[in-house]
Amino acid sequence: MSENRLTLLAVSDLHYTGLARQTDQTQHMRGELARALLKKVFLRLRHMGIKPDATLVLGDLVEDSADRNAPLDMVSLHGELLRSGIPFLVVPGNHDGDPATFNALFGSEPGLHKIGGYGFMLFNDHYNENRECIRATADLAALKKCAADHPDLPLVAVQHPPIYPPIDSHYPYRPTNAAEIIDAYQKSGVILSLSGHYHKGQKARVHERILYHTVPALCEPPFRFSLIHLVDSRVEIEDLCLGLQVPNIIDVHCHTEHAYCGTTADTAPCVALSQALGVSTLCITEHAFQLYFDKPNAMGFRWQSDPSMVKAVWETPERGRMAAYRQFAAKLRSPFVKIGLELDLLDDGNLLLAPEDLDFDWDIAIGAIHVIPGFVPGRTSQQEAERLFLRDVERLLERDIDVLAHPFRFFTFNHLKVPSHLFATLAGLLADSGVATEVNFHAYQPETAFIRMCAEKGVKIALASDAHDLAEAGEFWPHVNALRQAGITPKMFPDTLFTFKNTIATP
Repeated sequence: MSENRLTLLAVSDLHYTGLARQTDQTQHMRGELARALLKKVFLRLRHMGIKPDATLVLGDLVEDSADRNAPLDMVSLHGELLRSGIPFLVVPGNHDGDPATFNALFGSEPGLHKIGGYGFMLFNDHYNENRECIRATADLAALKKCAADHPDLPLVAVQHPPIYPPIDSHYPYRPTNAAEIIDAYQKSGVILSLSGHYHKGQKARVHERILYHTVPALCEPPFRFSLIHLVDSRVEIEDLCLGLQVPNIIDVHCHTEHAYCGTTADTAPCVALSQALGVSTLCITEHAFQLYFDKPNAMGFRWQSDPSMVKAVWETPERGRMAAYRQFAAKLRSPFVKIGLELDLLDDGNLLLAPEDLDFDWDIAIGAIHVIPGFVPGRTSQQEAERLFLRDVERLLERDIDVLAHPFRFFTFNHLKVPSHLFATLAGLLADSGVATEVNFHAYQPETAFIRMCAEKGVKIALASDAHDLAEAGEFWPHVNALRQAGITPKMFPDTLFTFKNTIATP
């Protein structure tokens, strides 16, 4: 006999303040980041290889439904749910305003919704002027009728207020008729009750054969959410969080609105998000070639082999947008933010860096290979590509760089085989030069064997979000996981990871 299986993502209490005016939220509430945090939840699950069957959002999506822009903030959150490609059910909270208007947007009417052999009973509980909540008698009757009409359907109750256990607080978190609700759940065969509202959350607890779980607020550190695994009537709950669980993580590589290749990279929220998630230092490192040239010329890479093109830009006072970026970056620099460049090679083996910019006080320089002169996609052989790659790596390592970006990504981007036989060679070159290797998950899957080999040779490991999208900022779960797979535990991080005290001089 086959089993019913379902994996659910549950998030609650976003208290989003996007277009709506900022409120007097307590300092630890980060409602202004809530949309990005929701997007990051979906990114984290993709990194974990998990695609839930459904997402449940348990209320308080916005902070103040009375604000004239709150409906637009709800539309923004609805958009993130749509973009995830995962079916979703949403219940309103006490901050979300009129339930009918809310449900019209999210399409989650109260009552029964069937997903994958389970029934989800959604409740729209109402709050009075004293912030007290009571479950309507009609809603309890509807639950009992649903159970009678579908006796073999496992039921999950979904609501904003916690039902069980009691909460010792002057604030009325639970419905005033919680005991009556519990009795109805028992008589209706509910197997799981999911709630939000209480920001601290409550660990899953069984009471009279029903599992009750209160999902913590996504808007408060460490930005928690829950994964729920259902197998027939069995329930397993996994609590996860977006906040970093290891200290002293330096993000050596984050892009800005100056990047042509950026999507939603935006420096201000990247800084705020990275800091909130626990990154210790954020390095803003923009593509030099995208700063010197306009977009068509930059992305065409003709500048690599055309000295006149480079000379023409370098002879102008602004050097494309480089002077403006320097001013921008200098204003950003702080104890938390360091500034630098991602640098490519010219065909003659020199870095694309004007003399005036070489003298600027950069904190970090990252060397990268994006395009290799002489390589023709689809025509150049694997063997020749490997020779050209090693030639340019050696040239890069002769320059004043601190980190080698996404070491073997050139091969995957050009649909070539990653040359694992070069791992030892490159690790040796990095060790000899004192340059760190980068672990980077932006459109790339770092090679565990290469990471392990670098660590064994004493090469420092630099962690990089390489954020082109805001959701990538501060996301280091896959990096820590990759290091663990390479045998590098968090206890080893102080001796293994890149820090500024261990680098060679920057340009």
